[in-house]
Amino acid sequence: MALIRTKGLVIREINVGEADKIITLLTEDIGKVSVSARRARKNSRFSYGTQILTYGQYILFKGRNSYILDGCDIIISFYDLANDLERFTYAAHMIEMASDAASDHQTSSRVLNLLLHGLNALGKGREPLLVSSAFTMKLMQICGYPPHVTSCVSCREKGVEKIYFSSKRCGFVCENCAKTCNDAVPVATGTAKAILHVLCSDNPRVFNFNLSPENLESFSDISNGYIEERFDKKYRKLDYLKEISQVTYHLGKNI
Repeated sequence: MALIRTKGLVIREINVGEADKIITLLTEDIGKVSVSARRARKNSRFSYGTQILTYGQYILFKGRNSYILDGCDIIISFYDLANDLERFTYAAHMIEMASDAASDHQTSSRVLNLLLHGLNALGKGREPLLVSSAFTMKLMQICGYPPHVTSCVSCREKGVEKIYFSSKRCGFVCENCAKTCNDAVPVATGTAKAILHVLCSDNPRVFNFNLSPENLESFSDISNGYIEERFDKKYRKLDYLKEISQVTYHLGKNI
């Protein structure tokens, strides 16, 4: 068996039997891999190193059909996010998208780097909806789906006064072209600037901006709609927070 050293983030953990785990690592050089962590729940060092949201240095044995954990050293843990239901849910949402995007080892390295910066932003108290939305838009760029934002994607007109966004057409459309596009949504100037900021920034700066509540909601809708169109998948983890908010609202009215 070959011995491999890699840095990675635990994006999934499953308990097996009385003492074992199977973890999924998003790594910087061998892609997304499933790892058998024998007796991880009995070994304190392995136990902490195999928790979800843990980024560390891992030593793996590569067998014919699987990887086996031989050692790990924690670099940083984002597990404290689990103490905040809202931020943990957003982290889980970002992890799900990152997992879907990490199709090969070259892509996974860039996805991992973006995800680490996103989790760090959540840990530092940045607005979770903004972090998640910016992460989503940047993730699309990394995956080779950057939206067209320099002109109308349909007619190539640059002097556009009223901007719309079409997920199906992959970018900004002008007012005239929006009439023939059934998914086009209007984009305020602040939202358009946010999209441009994300696409033009490196990972540490991707999350360094602010938006009004109205523009943030629009930015979120555009980002989520765009990834769902490109990946042909509905992401539902954030629906849980909406359900809790609705229940809390109704309970408050009845008190």
